[in-house]
Amino acid sequence: MNRVFAIVRMQAAGRRDGLVWPLVILSIAFAVNLVLYGSMGEEMGDRPVTGGLASIYITALAFGAMAMAQQFPFALGMSVTRREFGAAIGLFTLAQTVIYAVLLVVFQAVEDATGGWGLRLRFFAPGDLGTYGVPTQLLVYGVPMLLMSCIGIALGAVYVRWRTNGVFGAIAAVMLVLGLAAALVTRAGKWPAVGDWLLGQSALSLFAGWPSIAVVLLAALSWTALRKATA
Repeated sequence: MNRVFAIVRMQAAGRRDGLVWPLVILSIAFAVNLVLYGSMGEEMGDRPVTGGLASIYITALAFGAMAMAQQFPFALGMSVTRREFGAAIGLFTLAQTVIYAVLLVVFQAVEDATGGWGLRLRFFAPGDLGTYGVPTQLLVYGVPMLLMSCIGIALGAVYVRWRTNGVFGAIAAVMLVLGLAAALVTRAGKWPAVGDWLLGQSALSLFAGWPSIAVVLLAALSWTALRKATA
């Protein structure tokens, strides 16, 4: 276990950019939205939701993929086992997710206290998230963040195992499955039922419960690819 924590520290030292850049991108998106909606004045209506919060999630996905693709060969060269590396990157990603989730909850509280930064703007608190307790907010912010990081890590694991062809093959397979599912739902005329099901889900189940299942599946996929990957 001490060796795993040593690898976590190594990853933290090597991924400082991965910790900072998501916050930098988020800050830029926030500043742009603040200036844009501030310039609109009364024309922007009642508490618009900007969607800019997605920037930090997309950046987390990108850095998850980069971490796996760049650090795995180096770790093998340092005689780190695949199991140790997998455990370390899992712990690091979990810690990163907790840090980001706490920060987003704090930003959301400030946004609420300032009446949307004085502009009735909803950047950090889409929907009625501000009405939930802190534990629910942490899960609603954190689990999707963990999911996006795991998607990136899974893509990185596929890359180190099967290289570029594997990544594009995986993306093509996902697109094919989603396309076929959409076609079946359309043919059956079930889109209204799908919409009703989504609307009937609580924020906790929709943003934390179901994504948690995807996180477990992606972790299993990543480990399967990593077991036989080479530098």
